[in-house]
Amino acid sequence: MSGQSEKLRTNGSEKAEFVARLHDILRQWPSADRLARAMGVSPSAFRKWLKGEAEPSRERLVALASTAGVSVGWLATGEGEPPDLRPTSPGPGRMERDVPGLEEFVLLPSQDSVAAAGASPQLPSDPRGSHYMAFRNDWVREEIGIDPAAIALERAVGDSMAPTIKDGDILLLDTTQRAFALFGIYVLEVDGERLVKRVQRKLDGSLVLISDNPDYERDMVPAGRVEHLVAIGRVVWVGKKM
Repeated sequence: MSGQSEKLRTNGSEKAEFVARLHDILRQWPSADRLARAMGVSPSAFRKWLKGEAEPSRERLVALASTAGVSVGWLATGEGEPPDLRPTSPGPGRMERDVPGLEEFVLLPSQDSVAAAGASPQLPSDPRGSHYMAFRNDWVREEIGIDPAAIALERAVGDSMAPTIKDGDILLLDTTQRAFALFGIYVLEVDGERLVKRVQRKLDGSLVLISDNPDYERDMVPAGRVEHLVAIGRVVWVGKKM
């Protein structure tokens, strides 16, 4: 019994230390929501990590380390030299405070996450190679009609949503639209896989996942399985090469 109790205390201690490292990173960012969106995870999920109520998957841990500019080993276990988290260190959260005029823009990572539109997404070969795209806050408010703090960026892969969305297109999401209440195109997660599909809710509570490419069949999600789908956000803008 004593051995079991010791194991529980050790696990609790490790979790508390991980949460402490998250808070160390968060102090360099304007808000928890901004950091969550920068790494491509929902703010509600990130807040659960901060409270120790849940832990990130391996992919999310890599994305968080890349976004924060720290090593995965230090973030996961505290191994190695602690990173320099002073406000003058590089990083999108700190850049917004340090660069004059940059507070007029929202910075979003352009490679940290991908939404599959017909193919399985792959993590970047070098997560630290991700770069960021800047959008003016006033443009987001006037042209898209949402709060800049509520947008997230995804990059589509595959052709199941063609011609509406093609491979490599940039998607801006309204992350406040998370309940599939409106008919539209959503980025969602199903069993850990991130997808972009047109979603229609039926009267019985089931969902229809629709691909704009006629070569792909529709997927039916029974009402009892809807809770296993996570809406990342509704697509409100698409940027593409001509």
